[in-house]
Amino acid sequence: MSFRTPNTTQNRQALLDLERTKERLAVNNSRIASGKRISRPGDDPTAAALILDFGHSIQANAQFLKQADSAMSFLKSAEDAVATTINDTTRLQELAQQGLTSTNAGSGRAAMAQEVDSIRTNLLSLGNTQAQGKYLFGGTQTQTVPFVDATPPAGPINYAGDAGIISLDVTATTSVATNVPGSSAFFGAGGQGSSTDLFKAVTDLRDGLSTNNTALIQTAATSLKAIMANLNQVQTDLGGRQAGLLDLKDTLSGTNVTLQDLQNTQQDTNYAQAVTEYSSDQTVQSATLSTLAKSSKTNLFDYLG
Repeated sequence: MSFRTPNTTQNRQALLDLERTKERLAVNNSRIASGKRISRPGDDPTAAALILDFGHSIQANAQFLKQADSAMSFLKSAEDAVATTINDTTRLQELAQQGLTSTNAGSGRAAMAQEVDSIRTNLLSLGNTQAQGKYLFGGTQTQTVPFVDATPPAGPINYAGDAGIISLDVTATTSVATNVPGSSAFFGAGGQGSSTDLFKAVTDLRDGLSTNNTALIQTAATSLKAIMANLNQVQTDLGGRQAGLLDLKDTLSGTNVTLQDLQNTQQDTNYAQAVTEYSSDQTVQSATLSTLAKSSKTNLFDYLG
């Protein structure tokens, strides 16, 4: 006669398997309940690192999008001001041409001179346009009134700004200029007091109309052609920058959508897989518990030969 002893090694292994099954059940239960495949880095270190990288890239792009929106705001406000300046300059050209005809001599030219004074006031206001509490045409001197009327209505207009350019980063390697210095937009390539100075042309036109000086009116008319060309170029430049920003924003937004999808793929629970694994582990758990239950009922007589 021989004695059979319980297989303790087998029971111990069954208990270890049961513990692992319970752990997998707990993990999948958490994944199903939370919708997240990874709750801590140890669940999947490689995927956790990817999720972190994707998150950092998404945050960086979101900040660049805010920068682009800010730049767009400044550029749009500047473009609107330049567009109105172009309209006023167009009217000045019309008045100059009317003033050159002999039928508008005397009182007719005097009335036109008054209109020029009104346009001058409006141009000064446009040169001092603000957006988000900053002067758009002061260069880097955004808190200083850029254009100062020394002796209205026809004295010189002084520029208190500078020629500095303000740039904002809109990607890690790209920046965009958000301003046009007033010296460039209103004084042109020749600078203050030259034939490309809008305010000088206004003064010449007013003085010519007031004194019936057709030569001075002609000088103003000639200057206004070059001034108009400069303003159109400034407007085109501002529009081009905005178009570039719109394309960039589309790219950044599209990139973030892709990154978010990739992050979700790593982060979110695959419900079909999780439910299948959960169901399978429940079956394994039940079978293991059943086996252990039968083993625990074994007594001495079961081992007597």
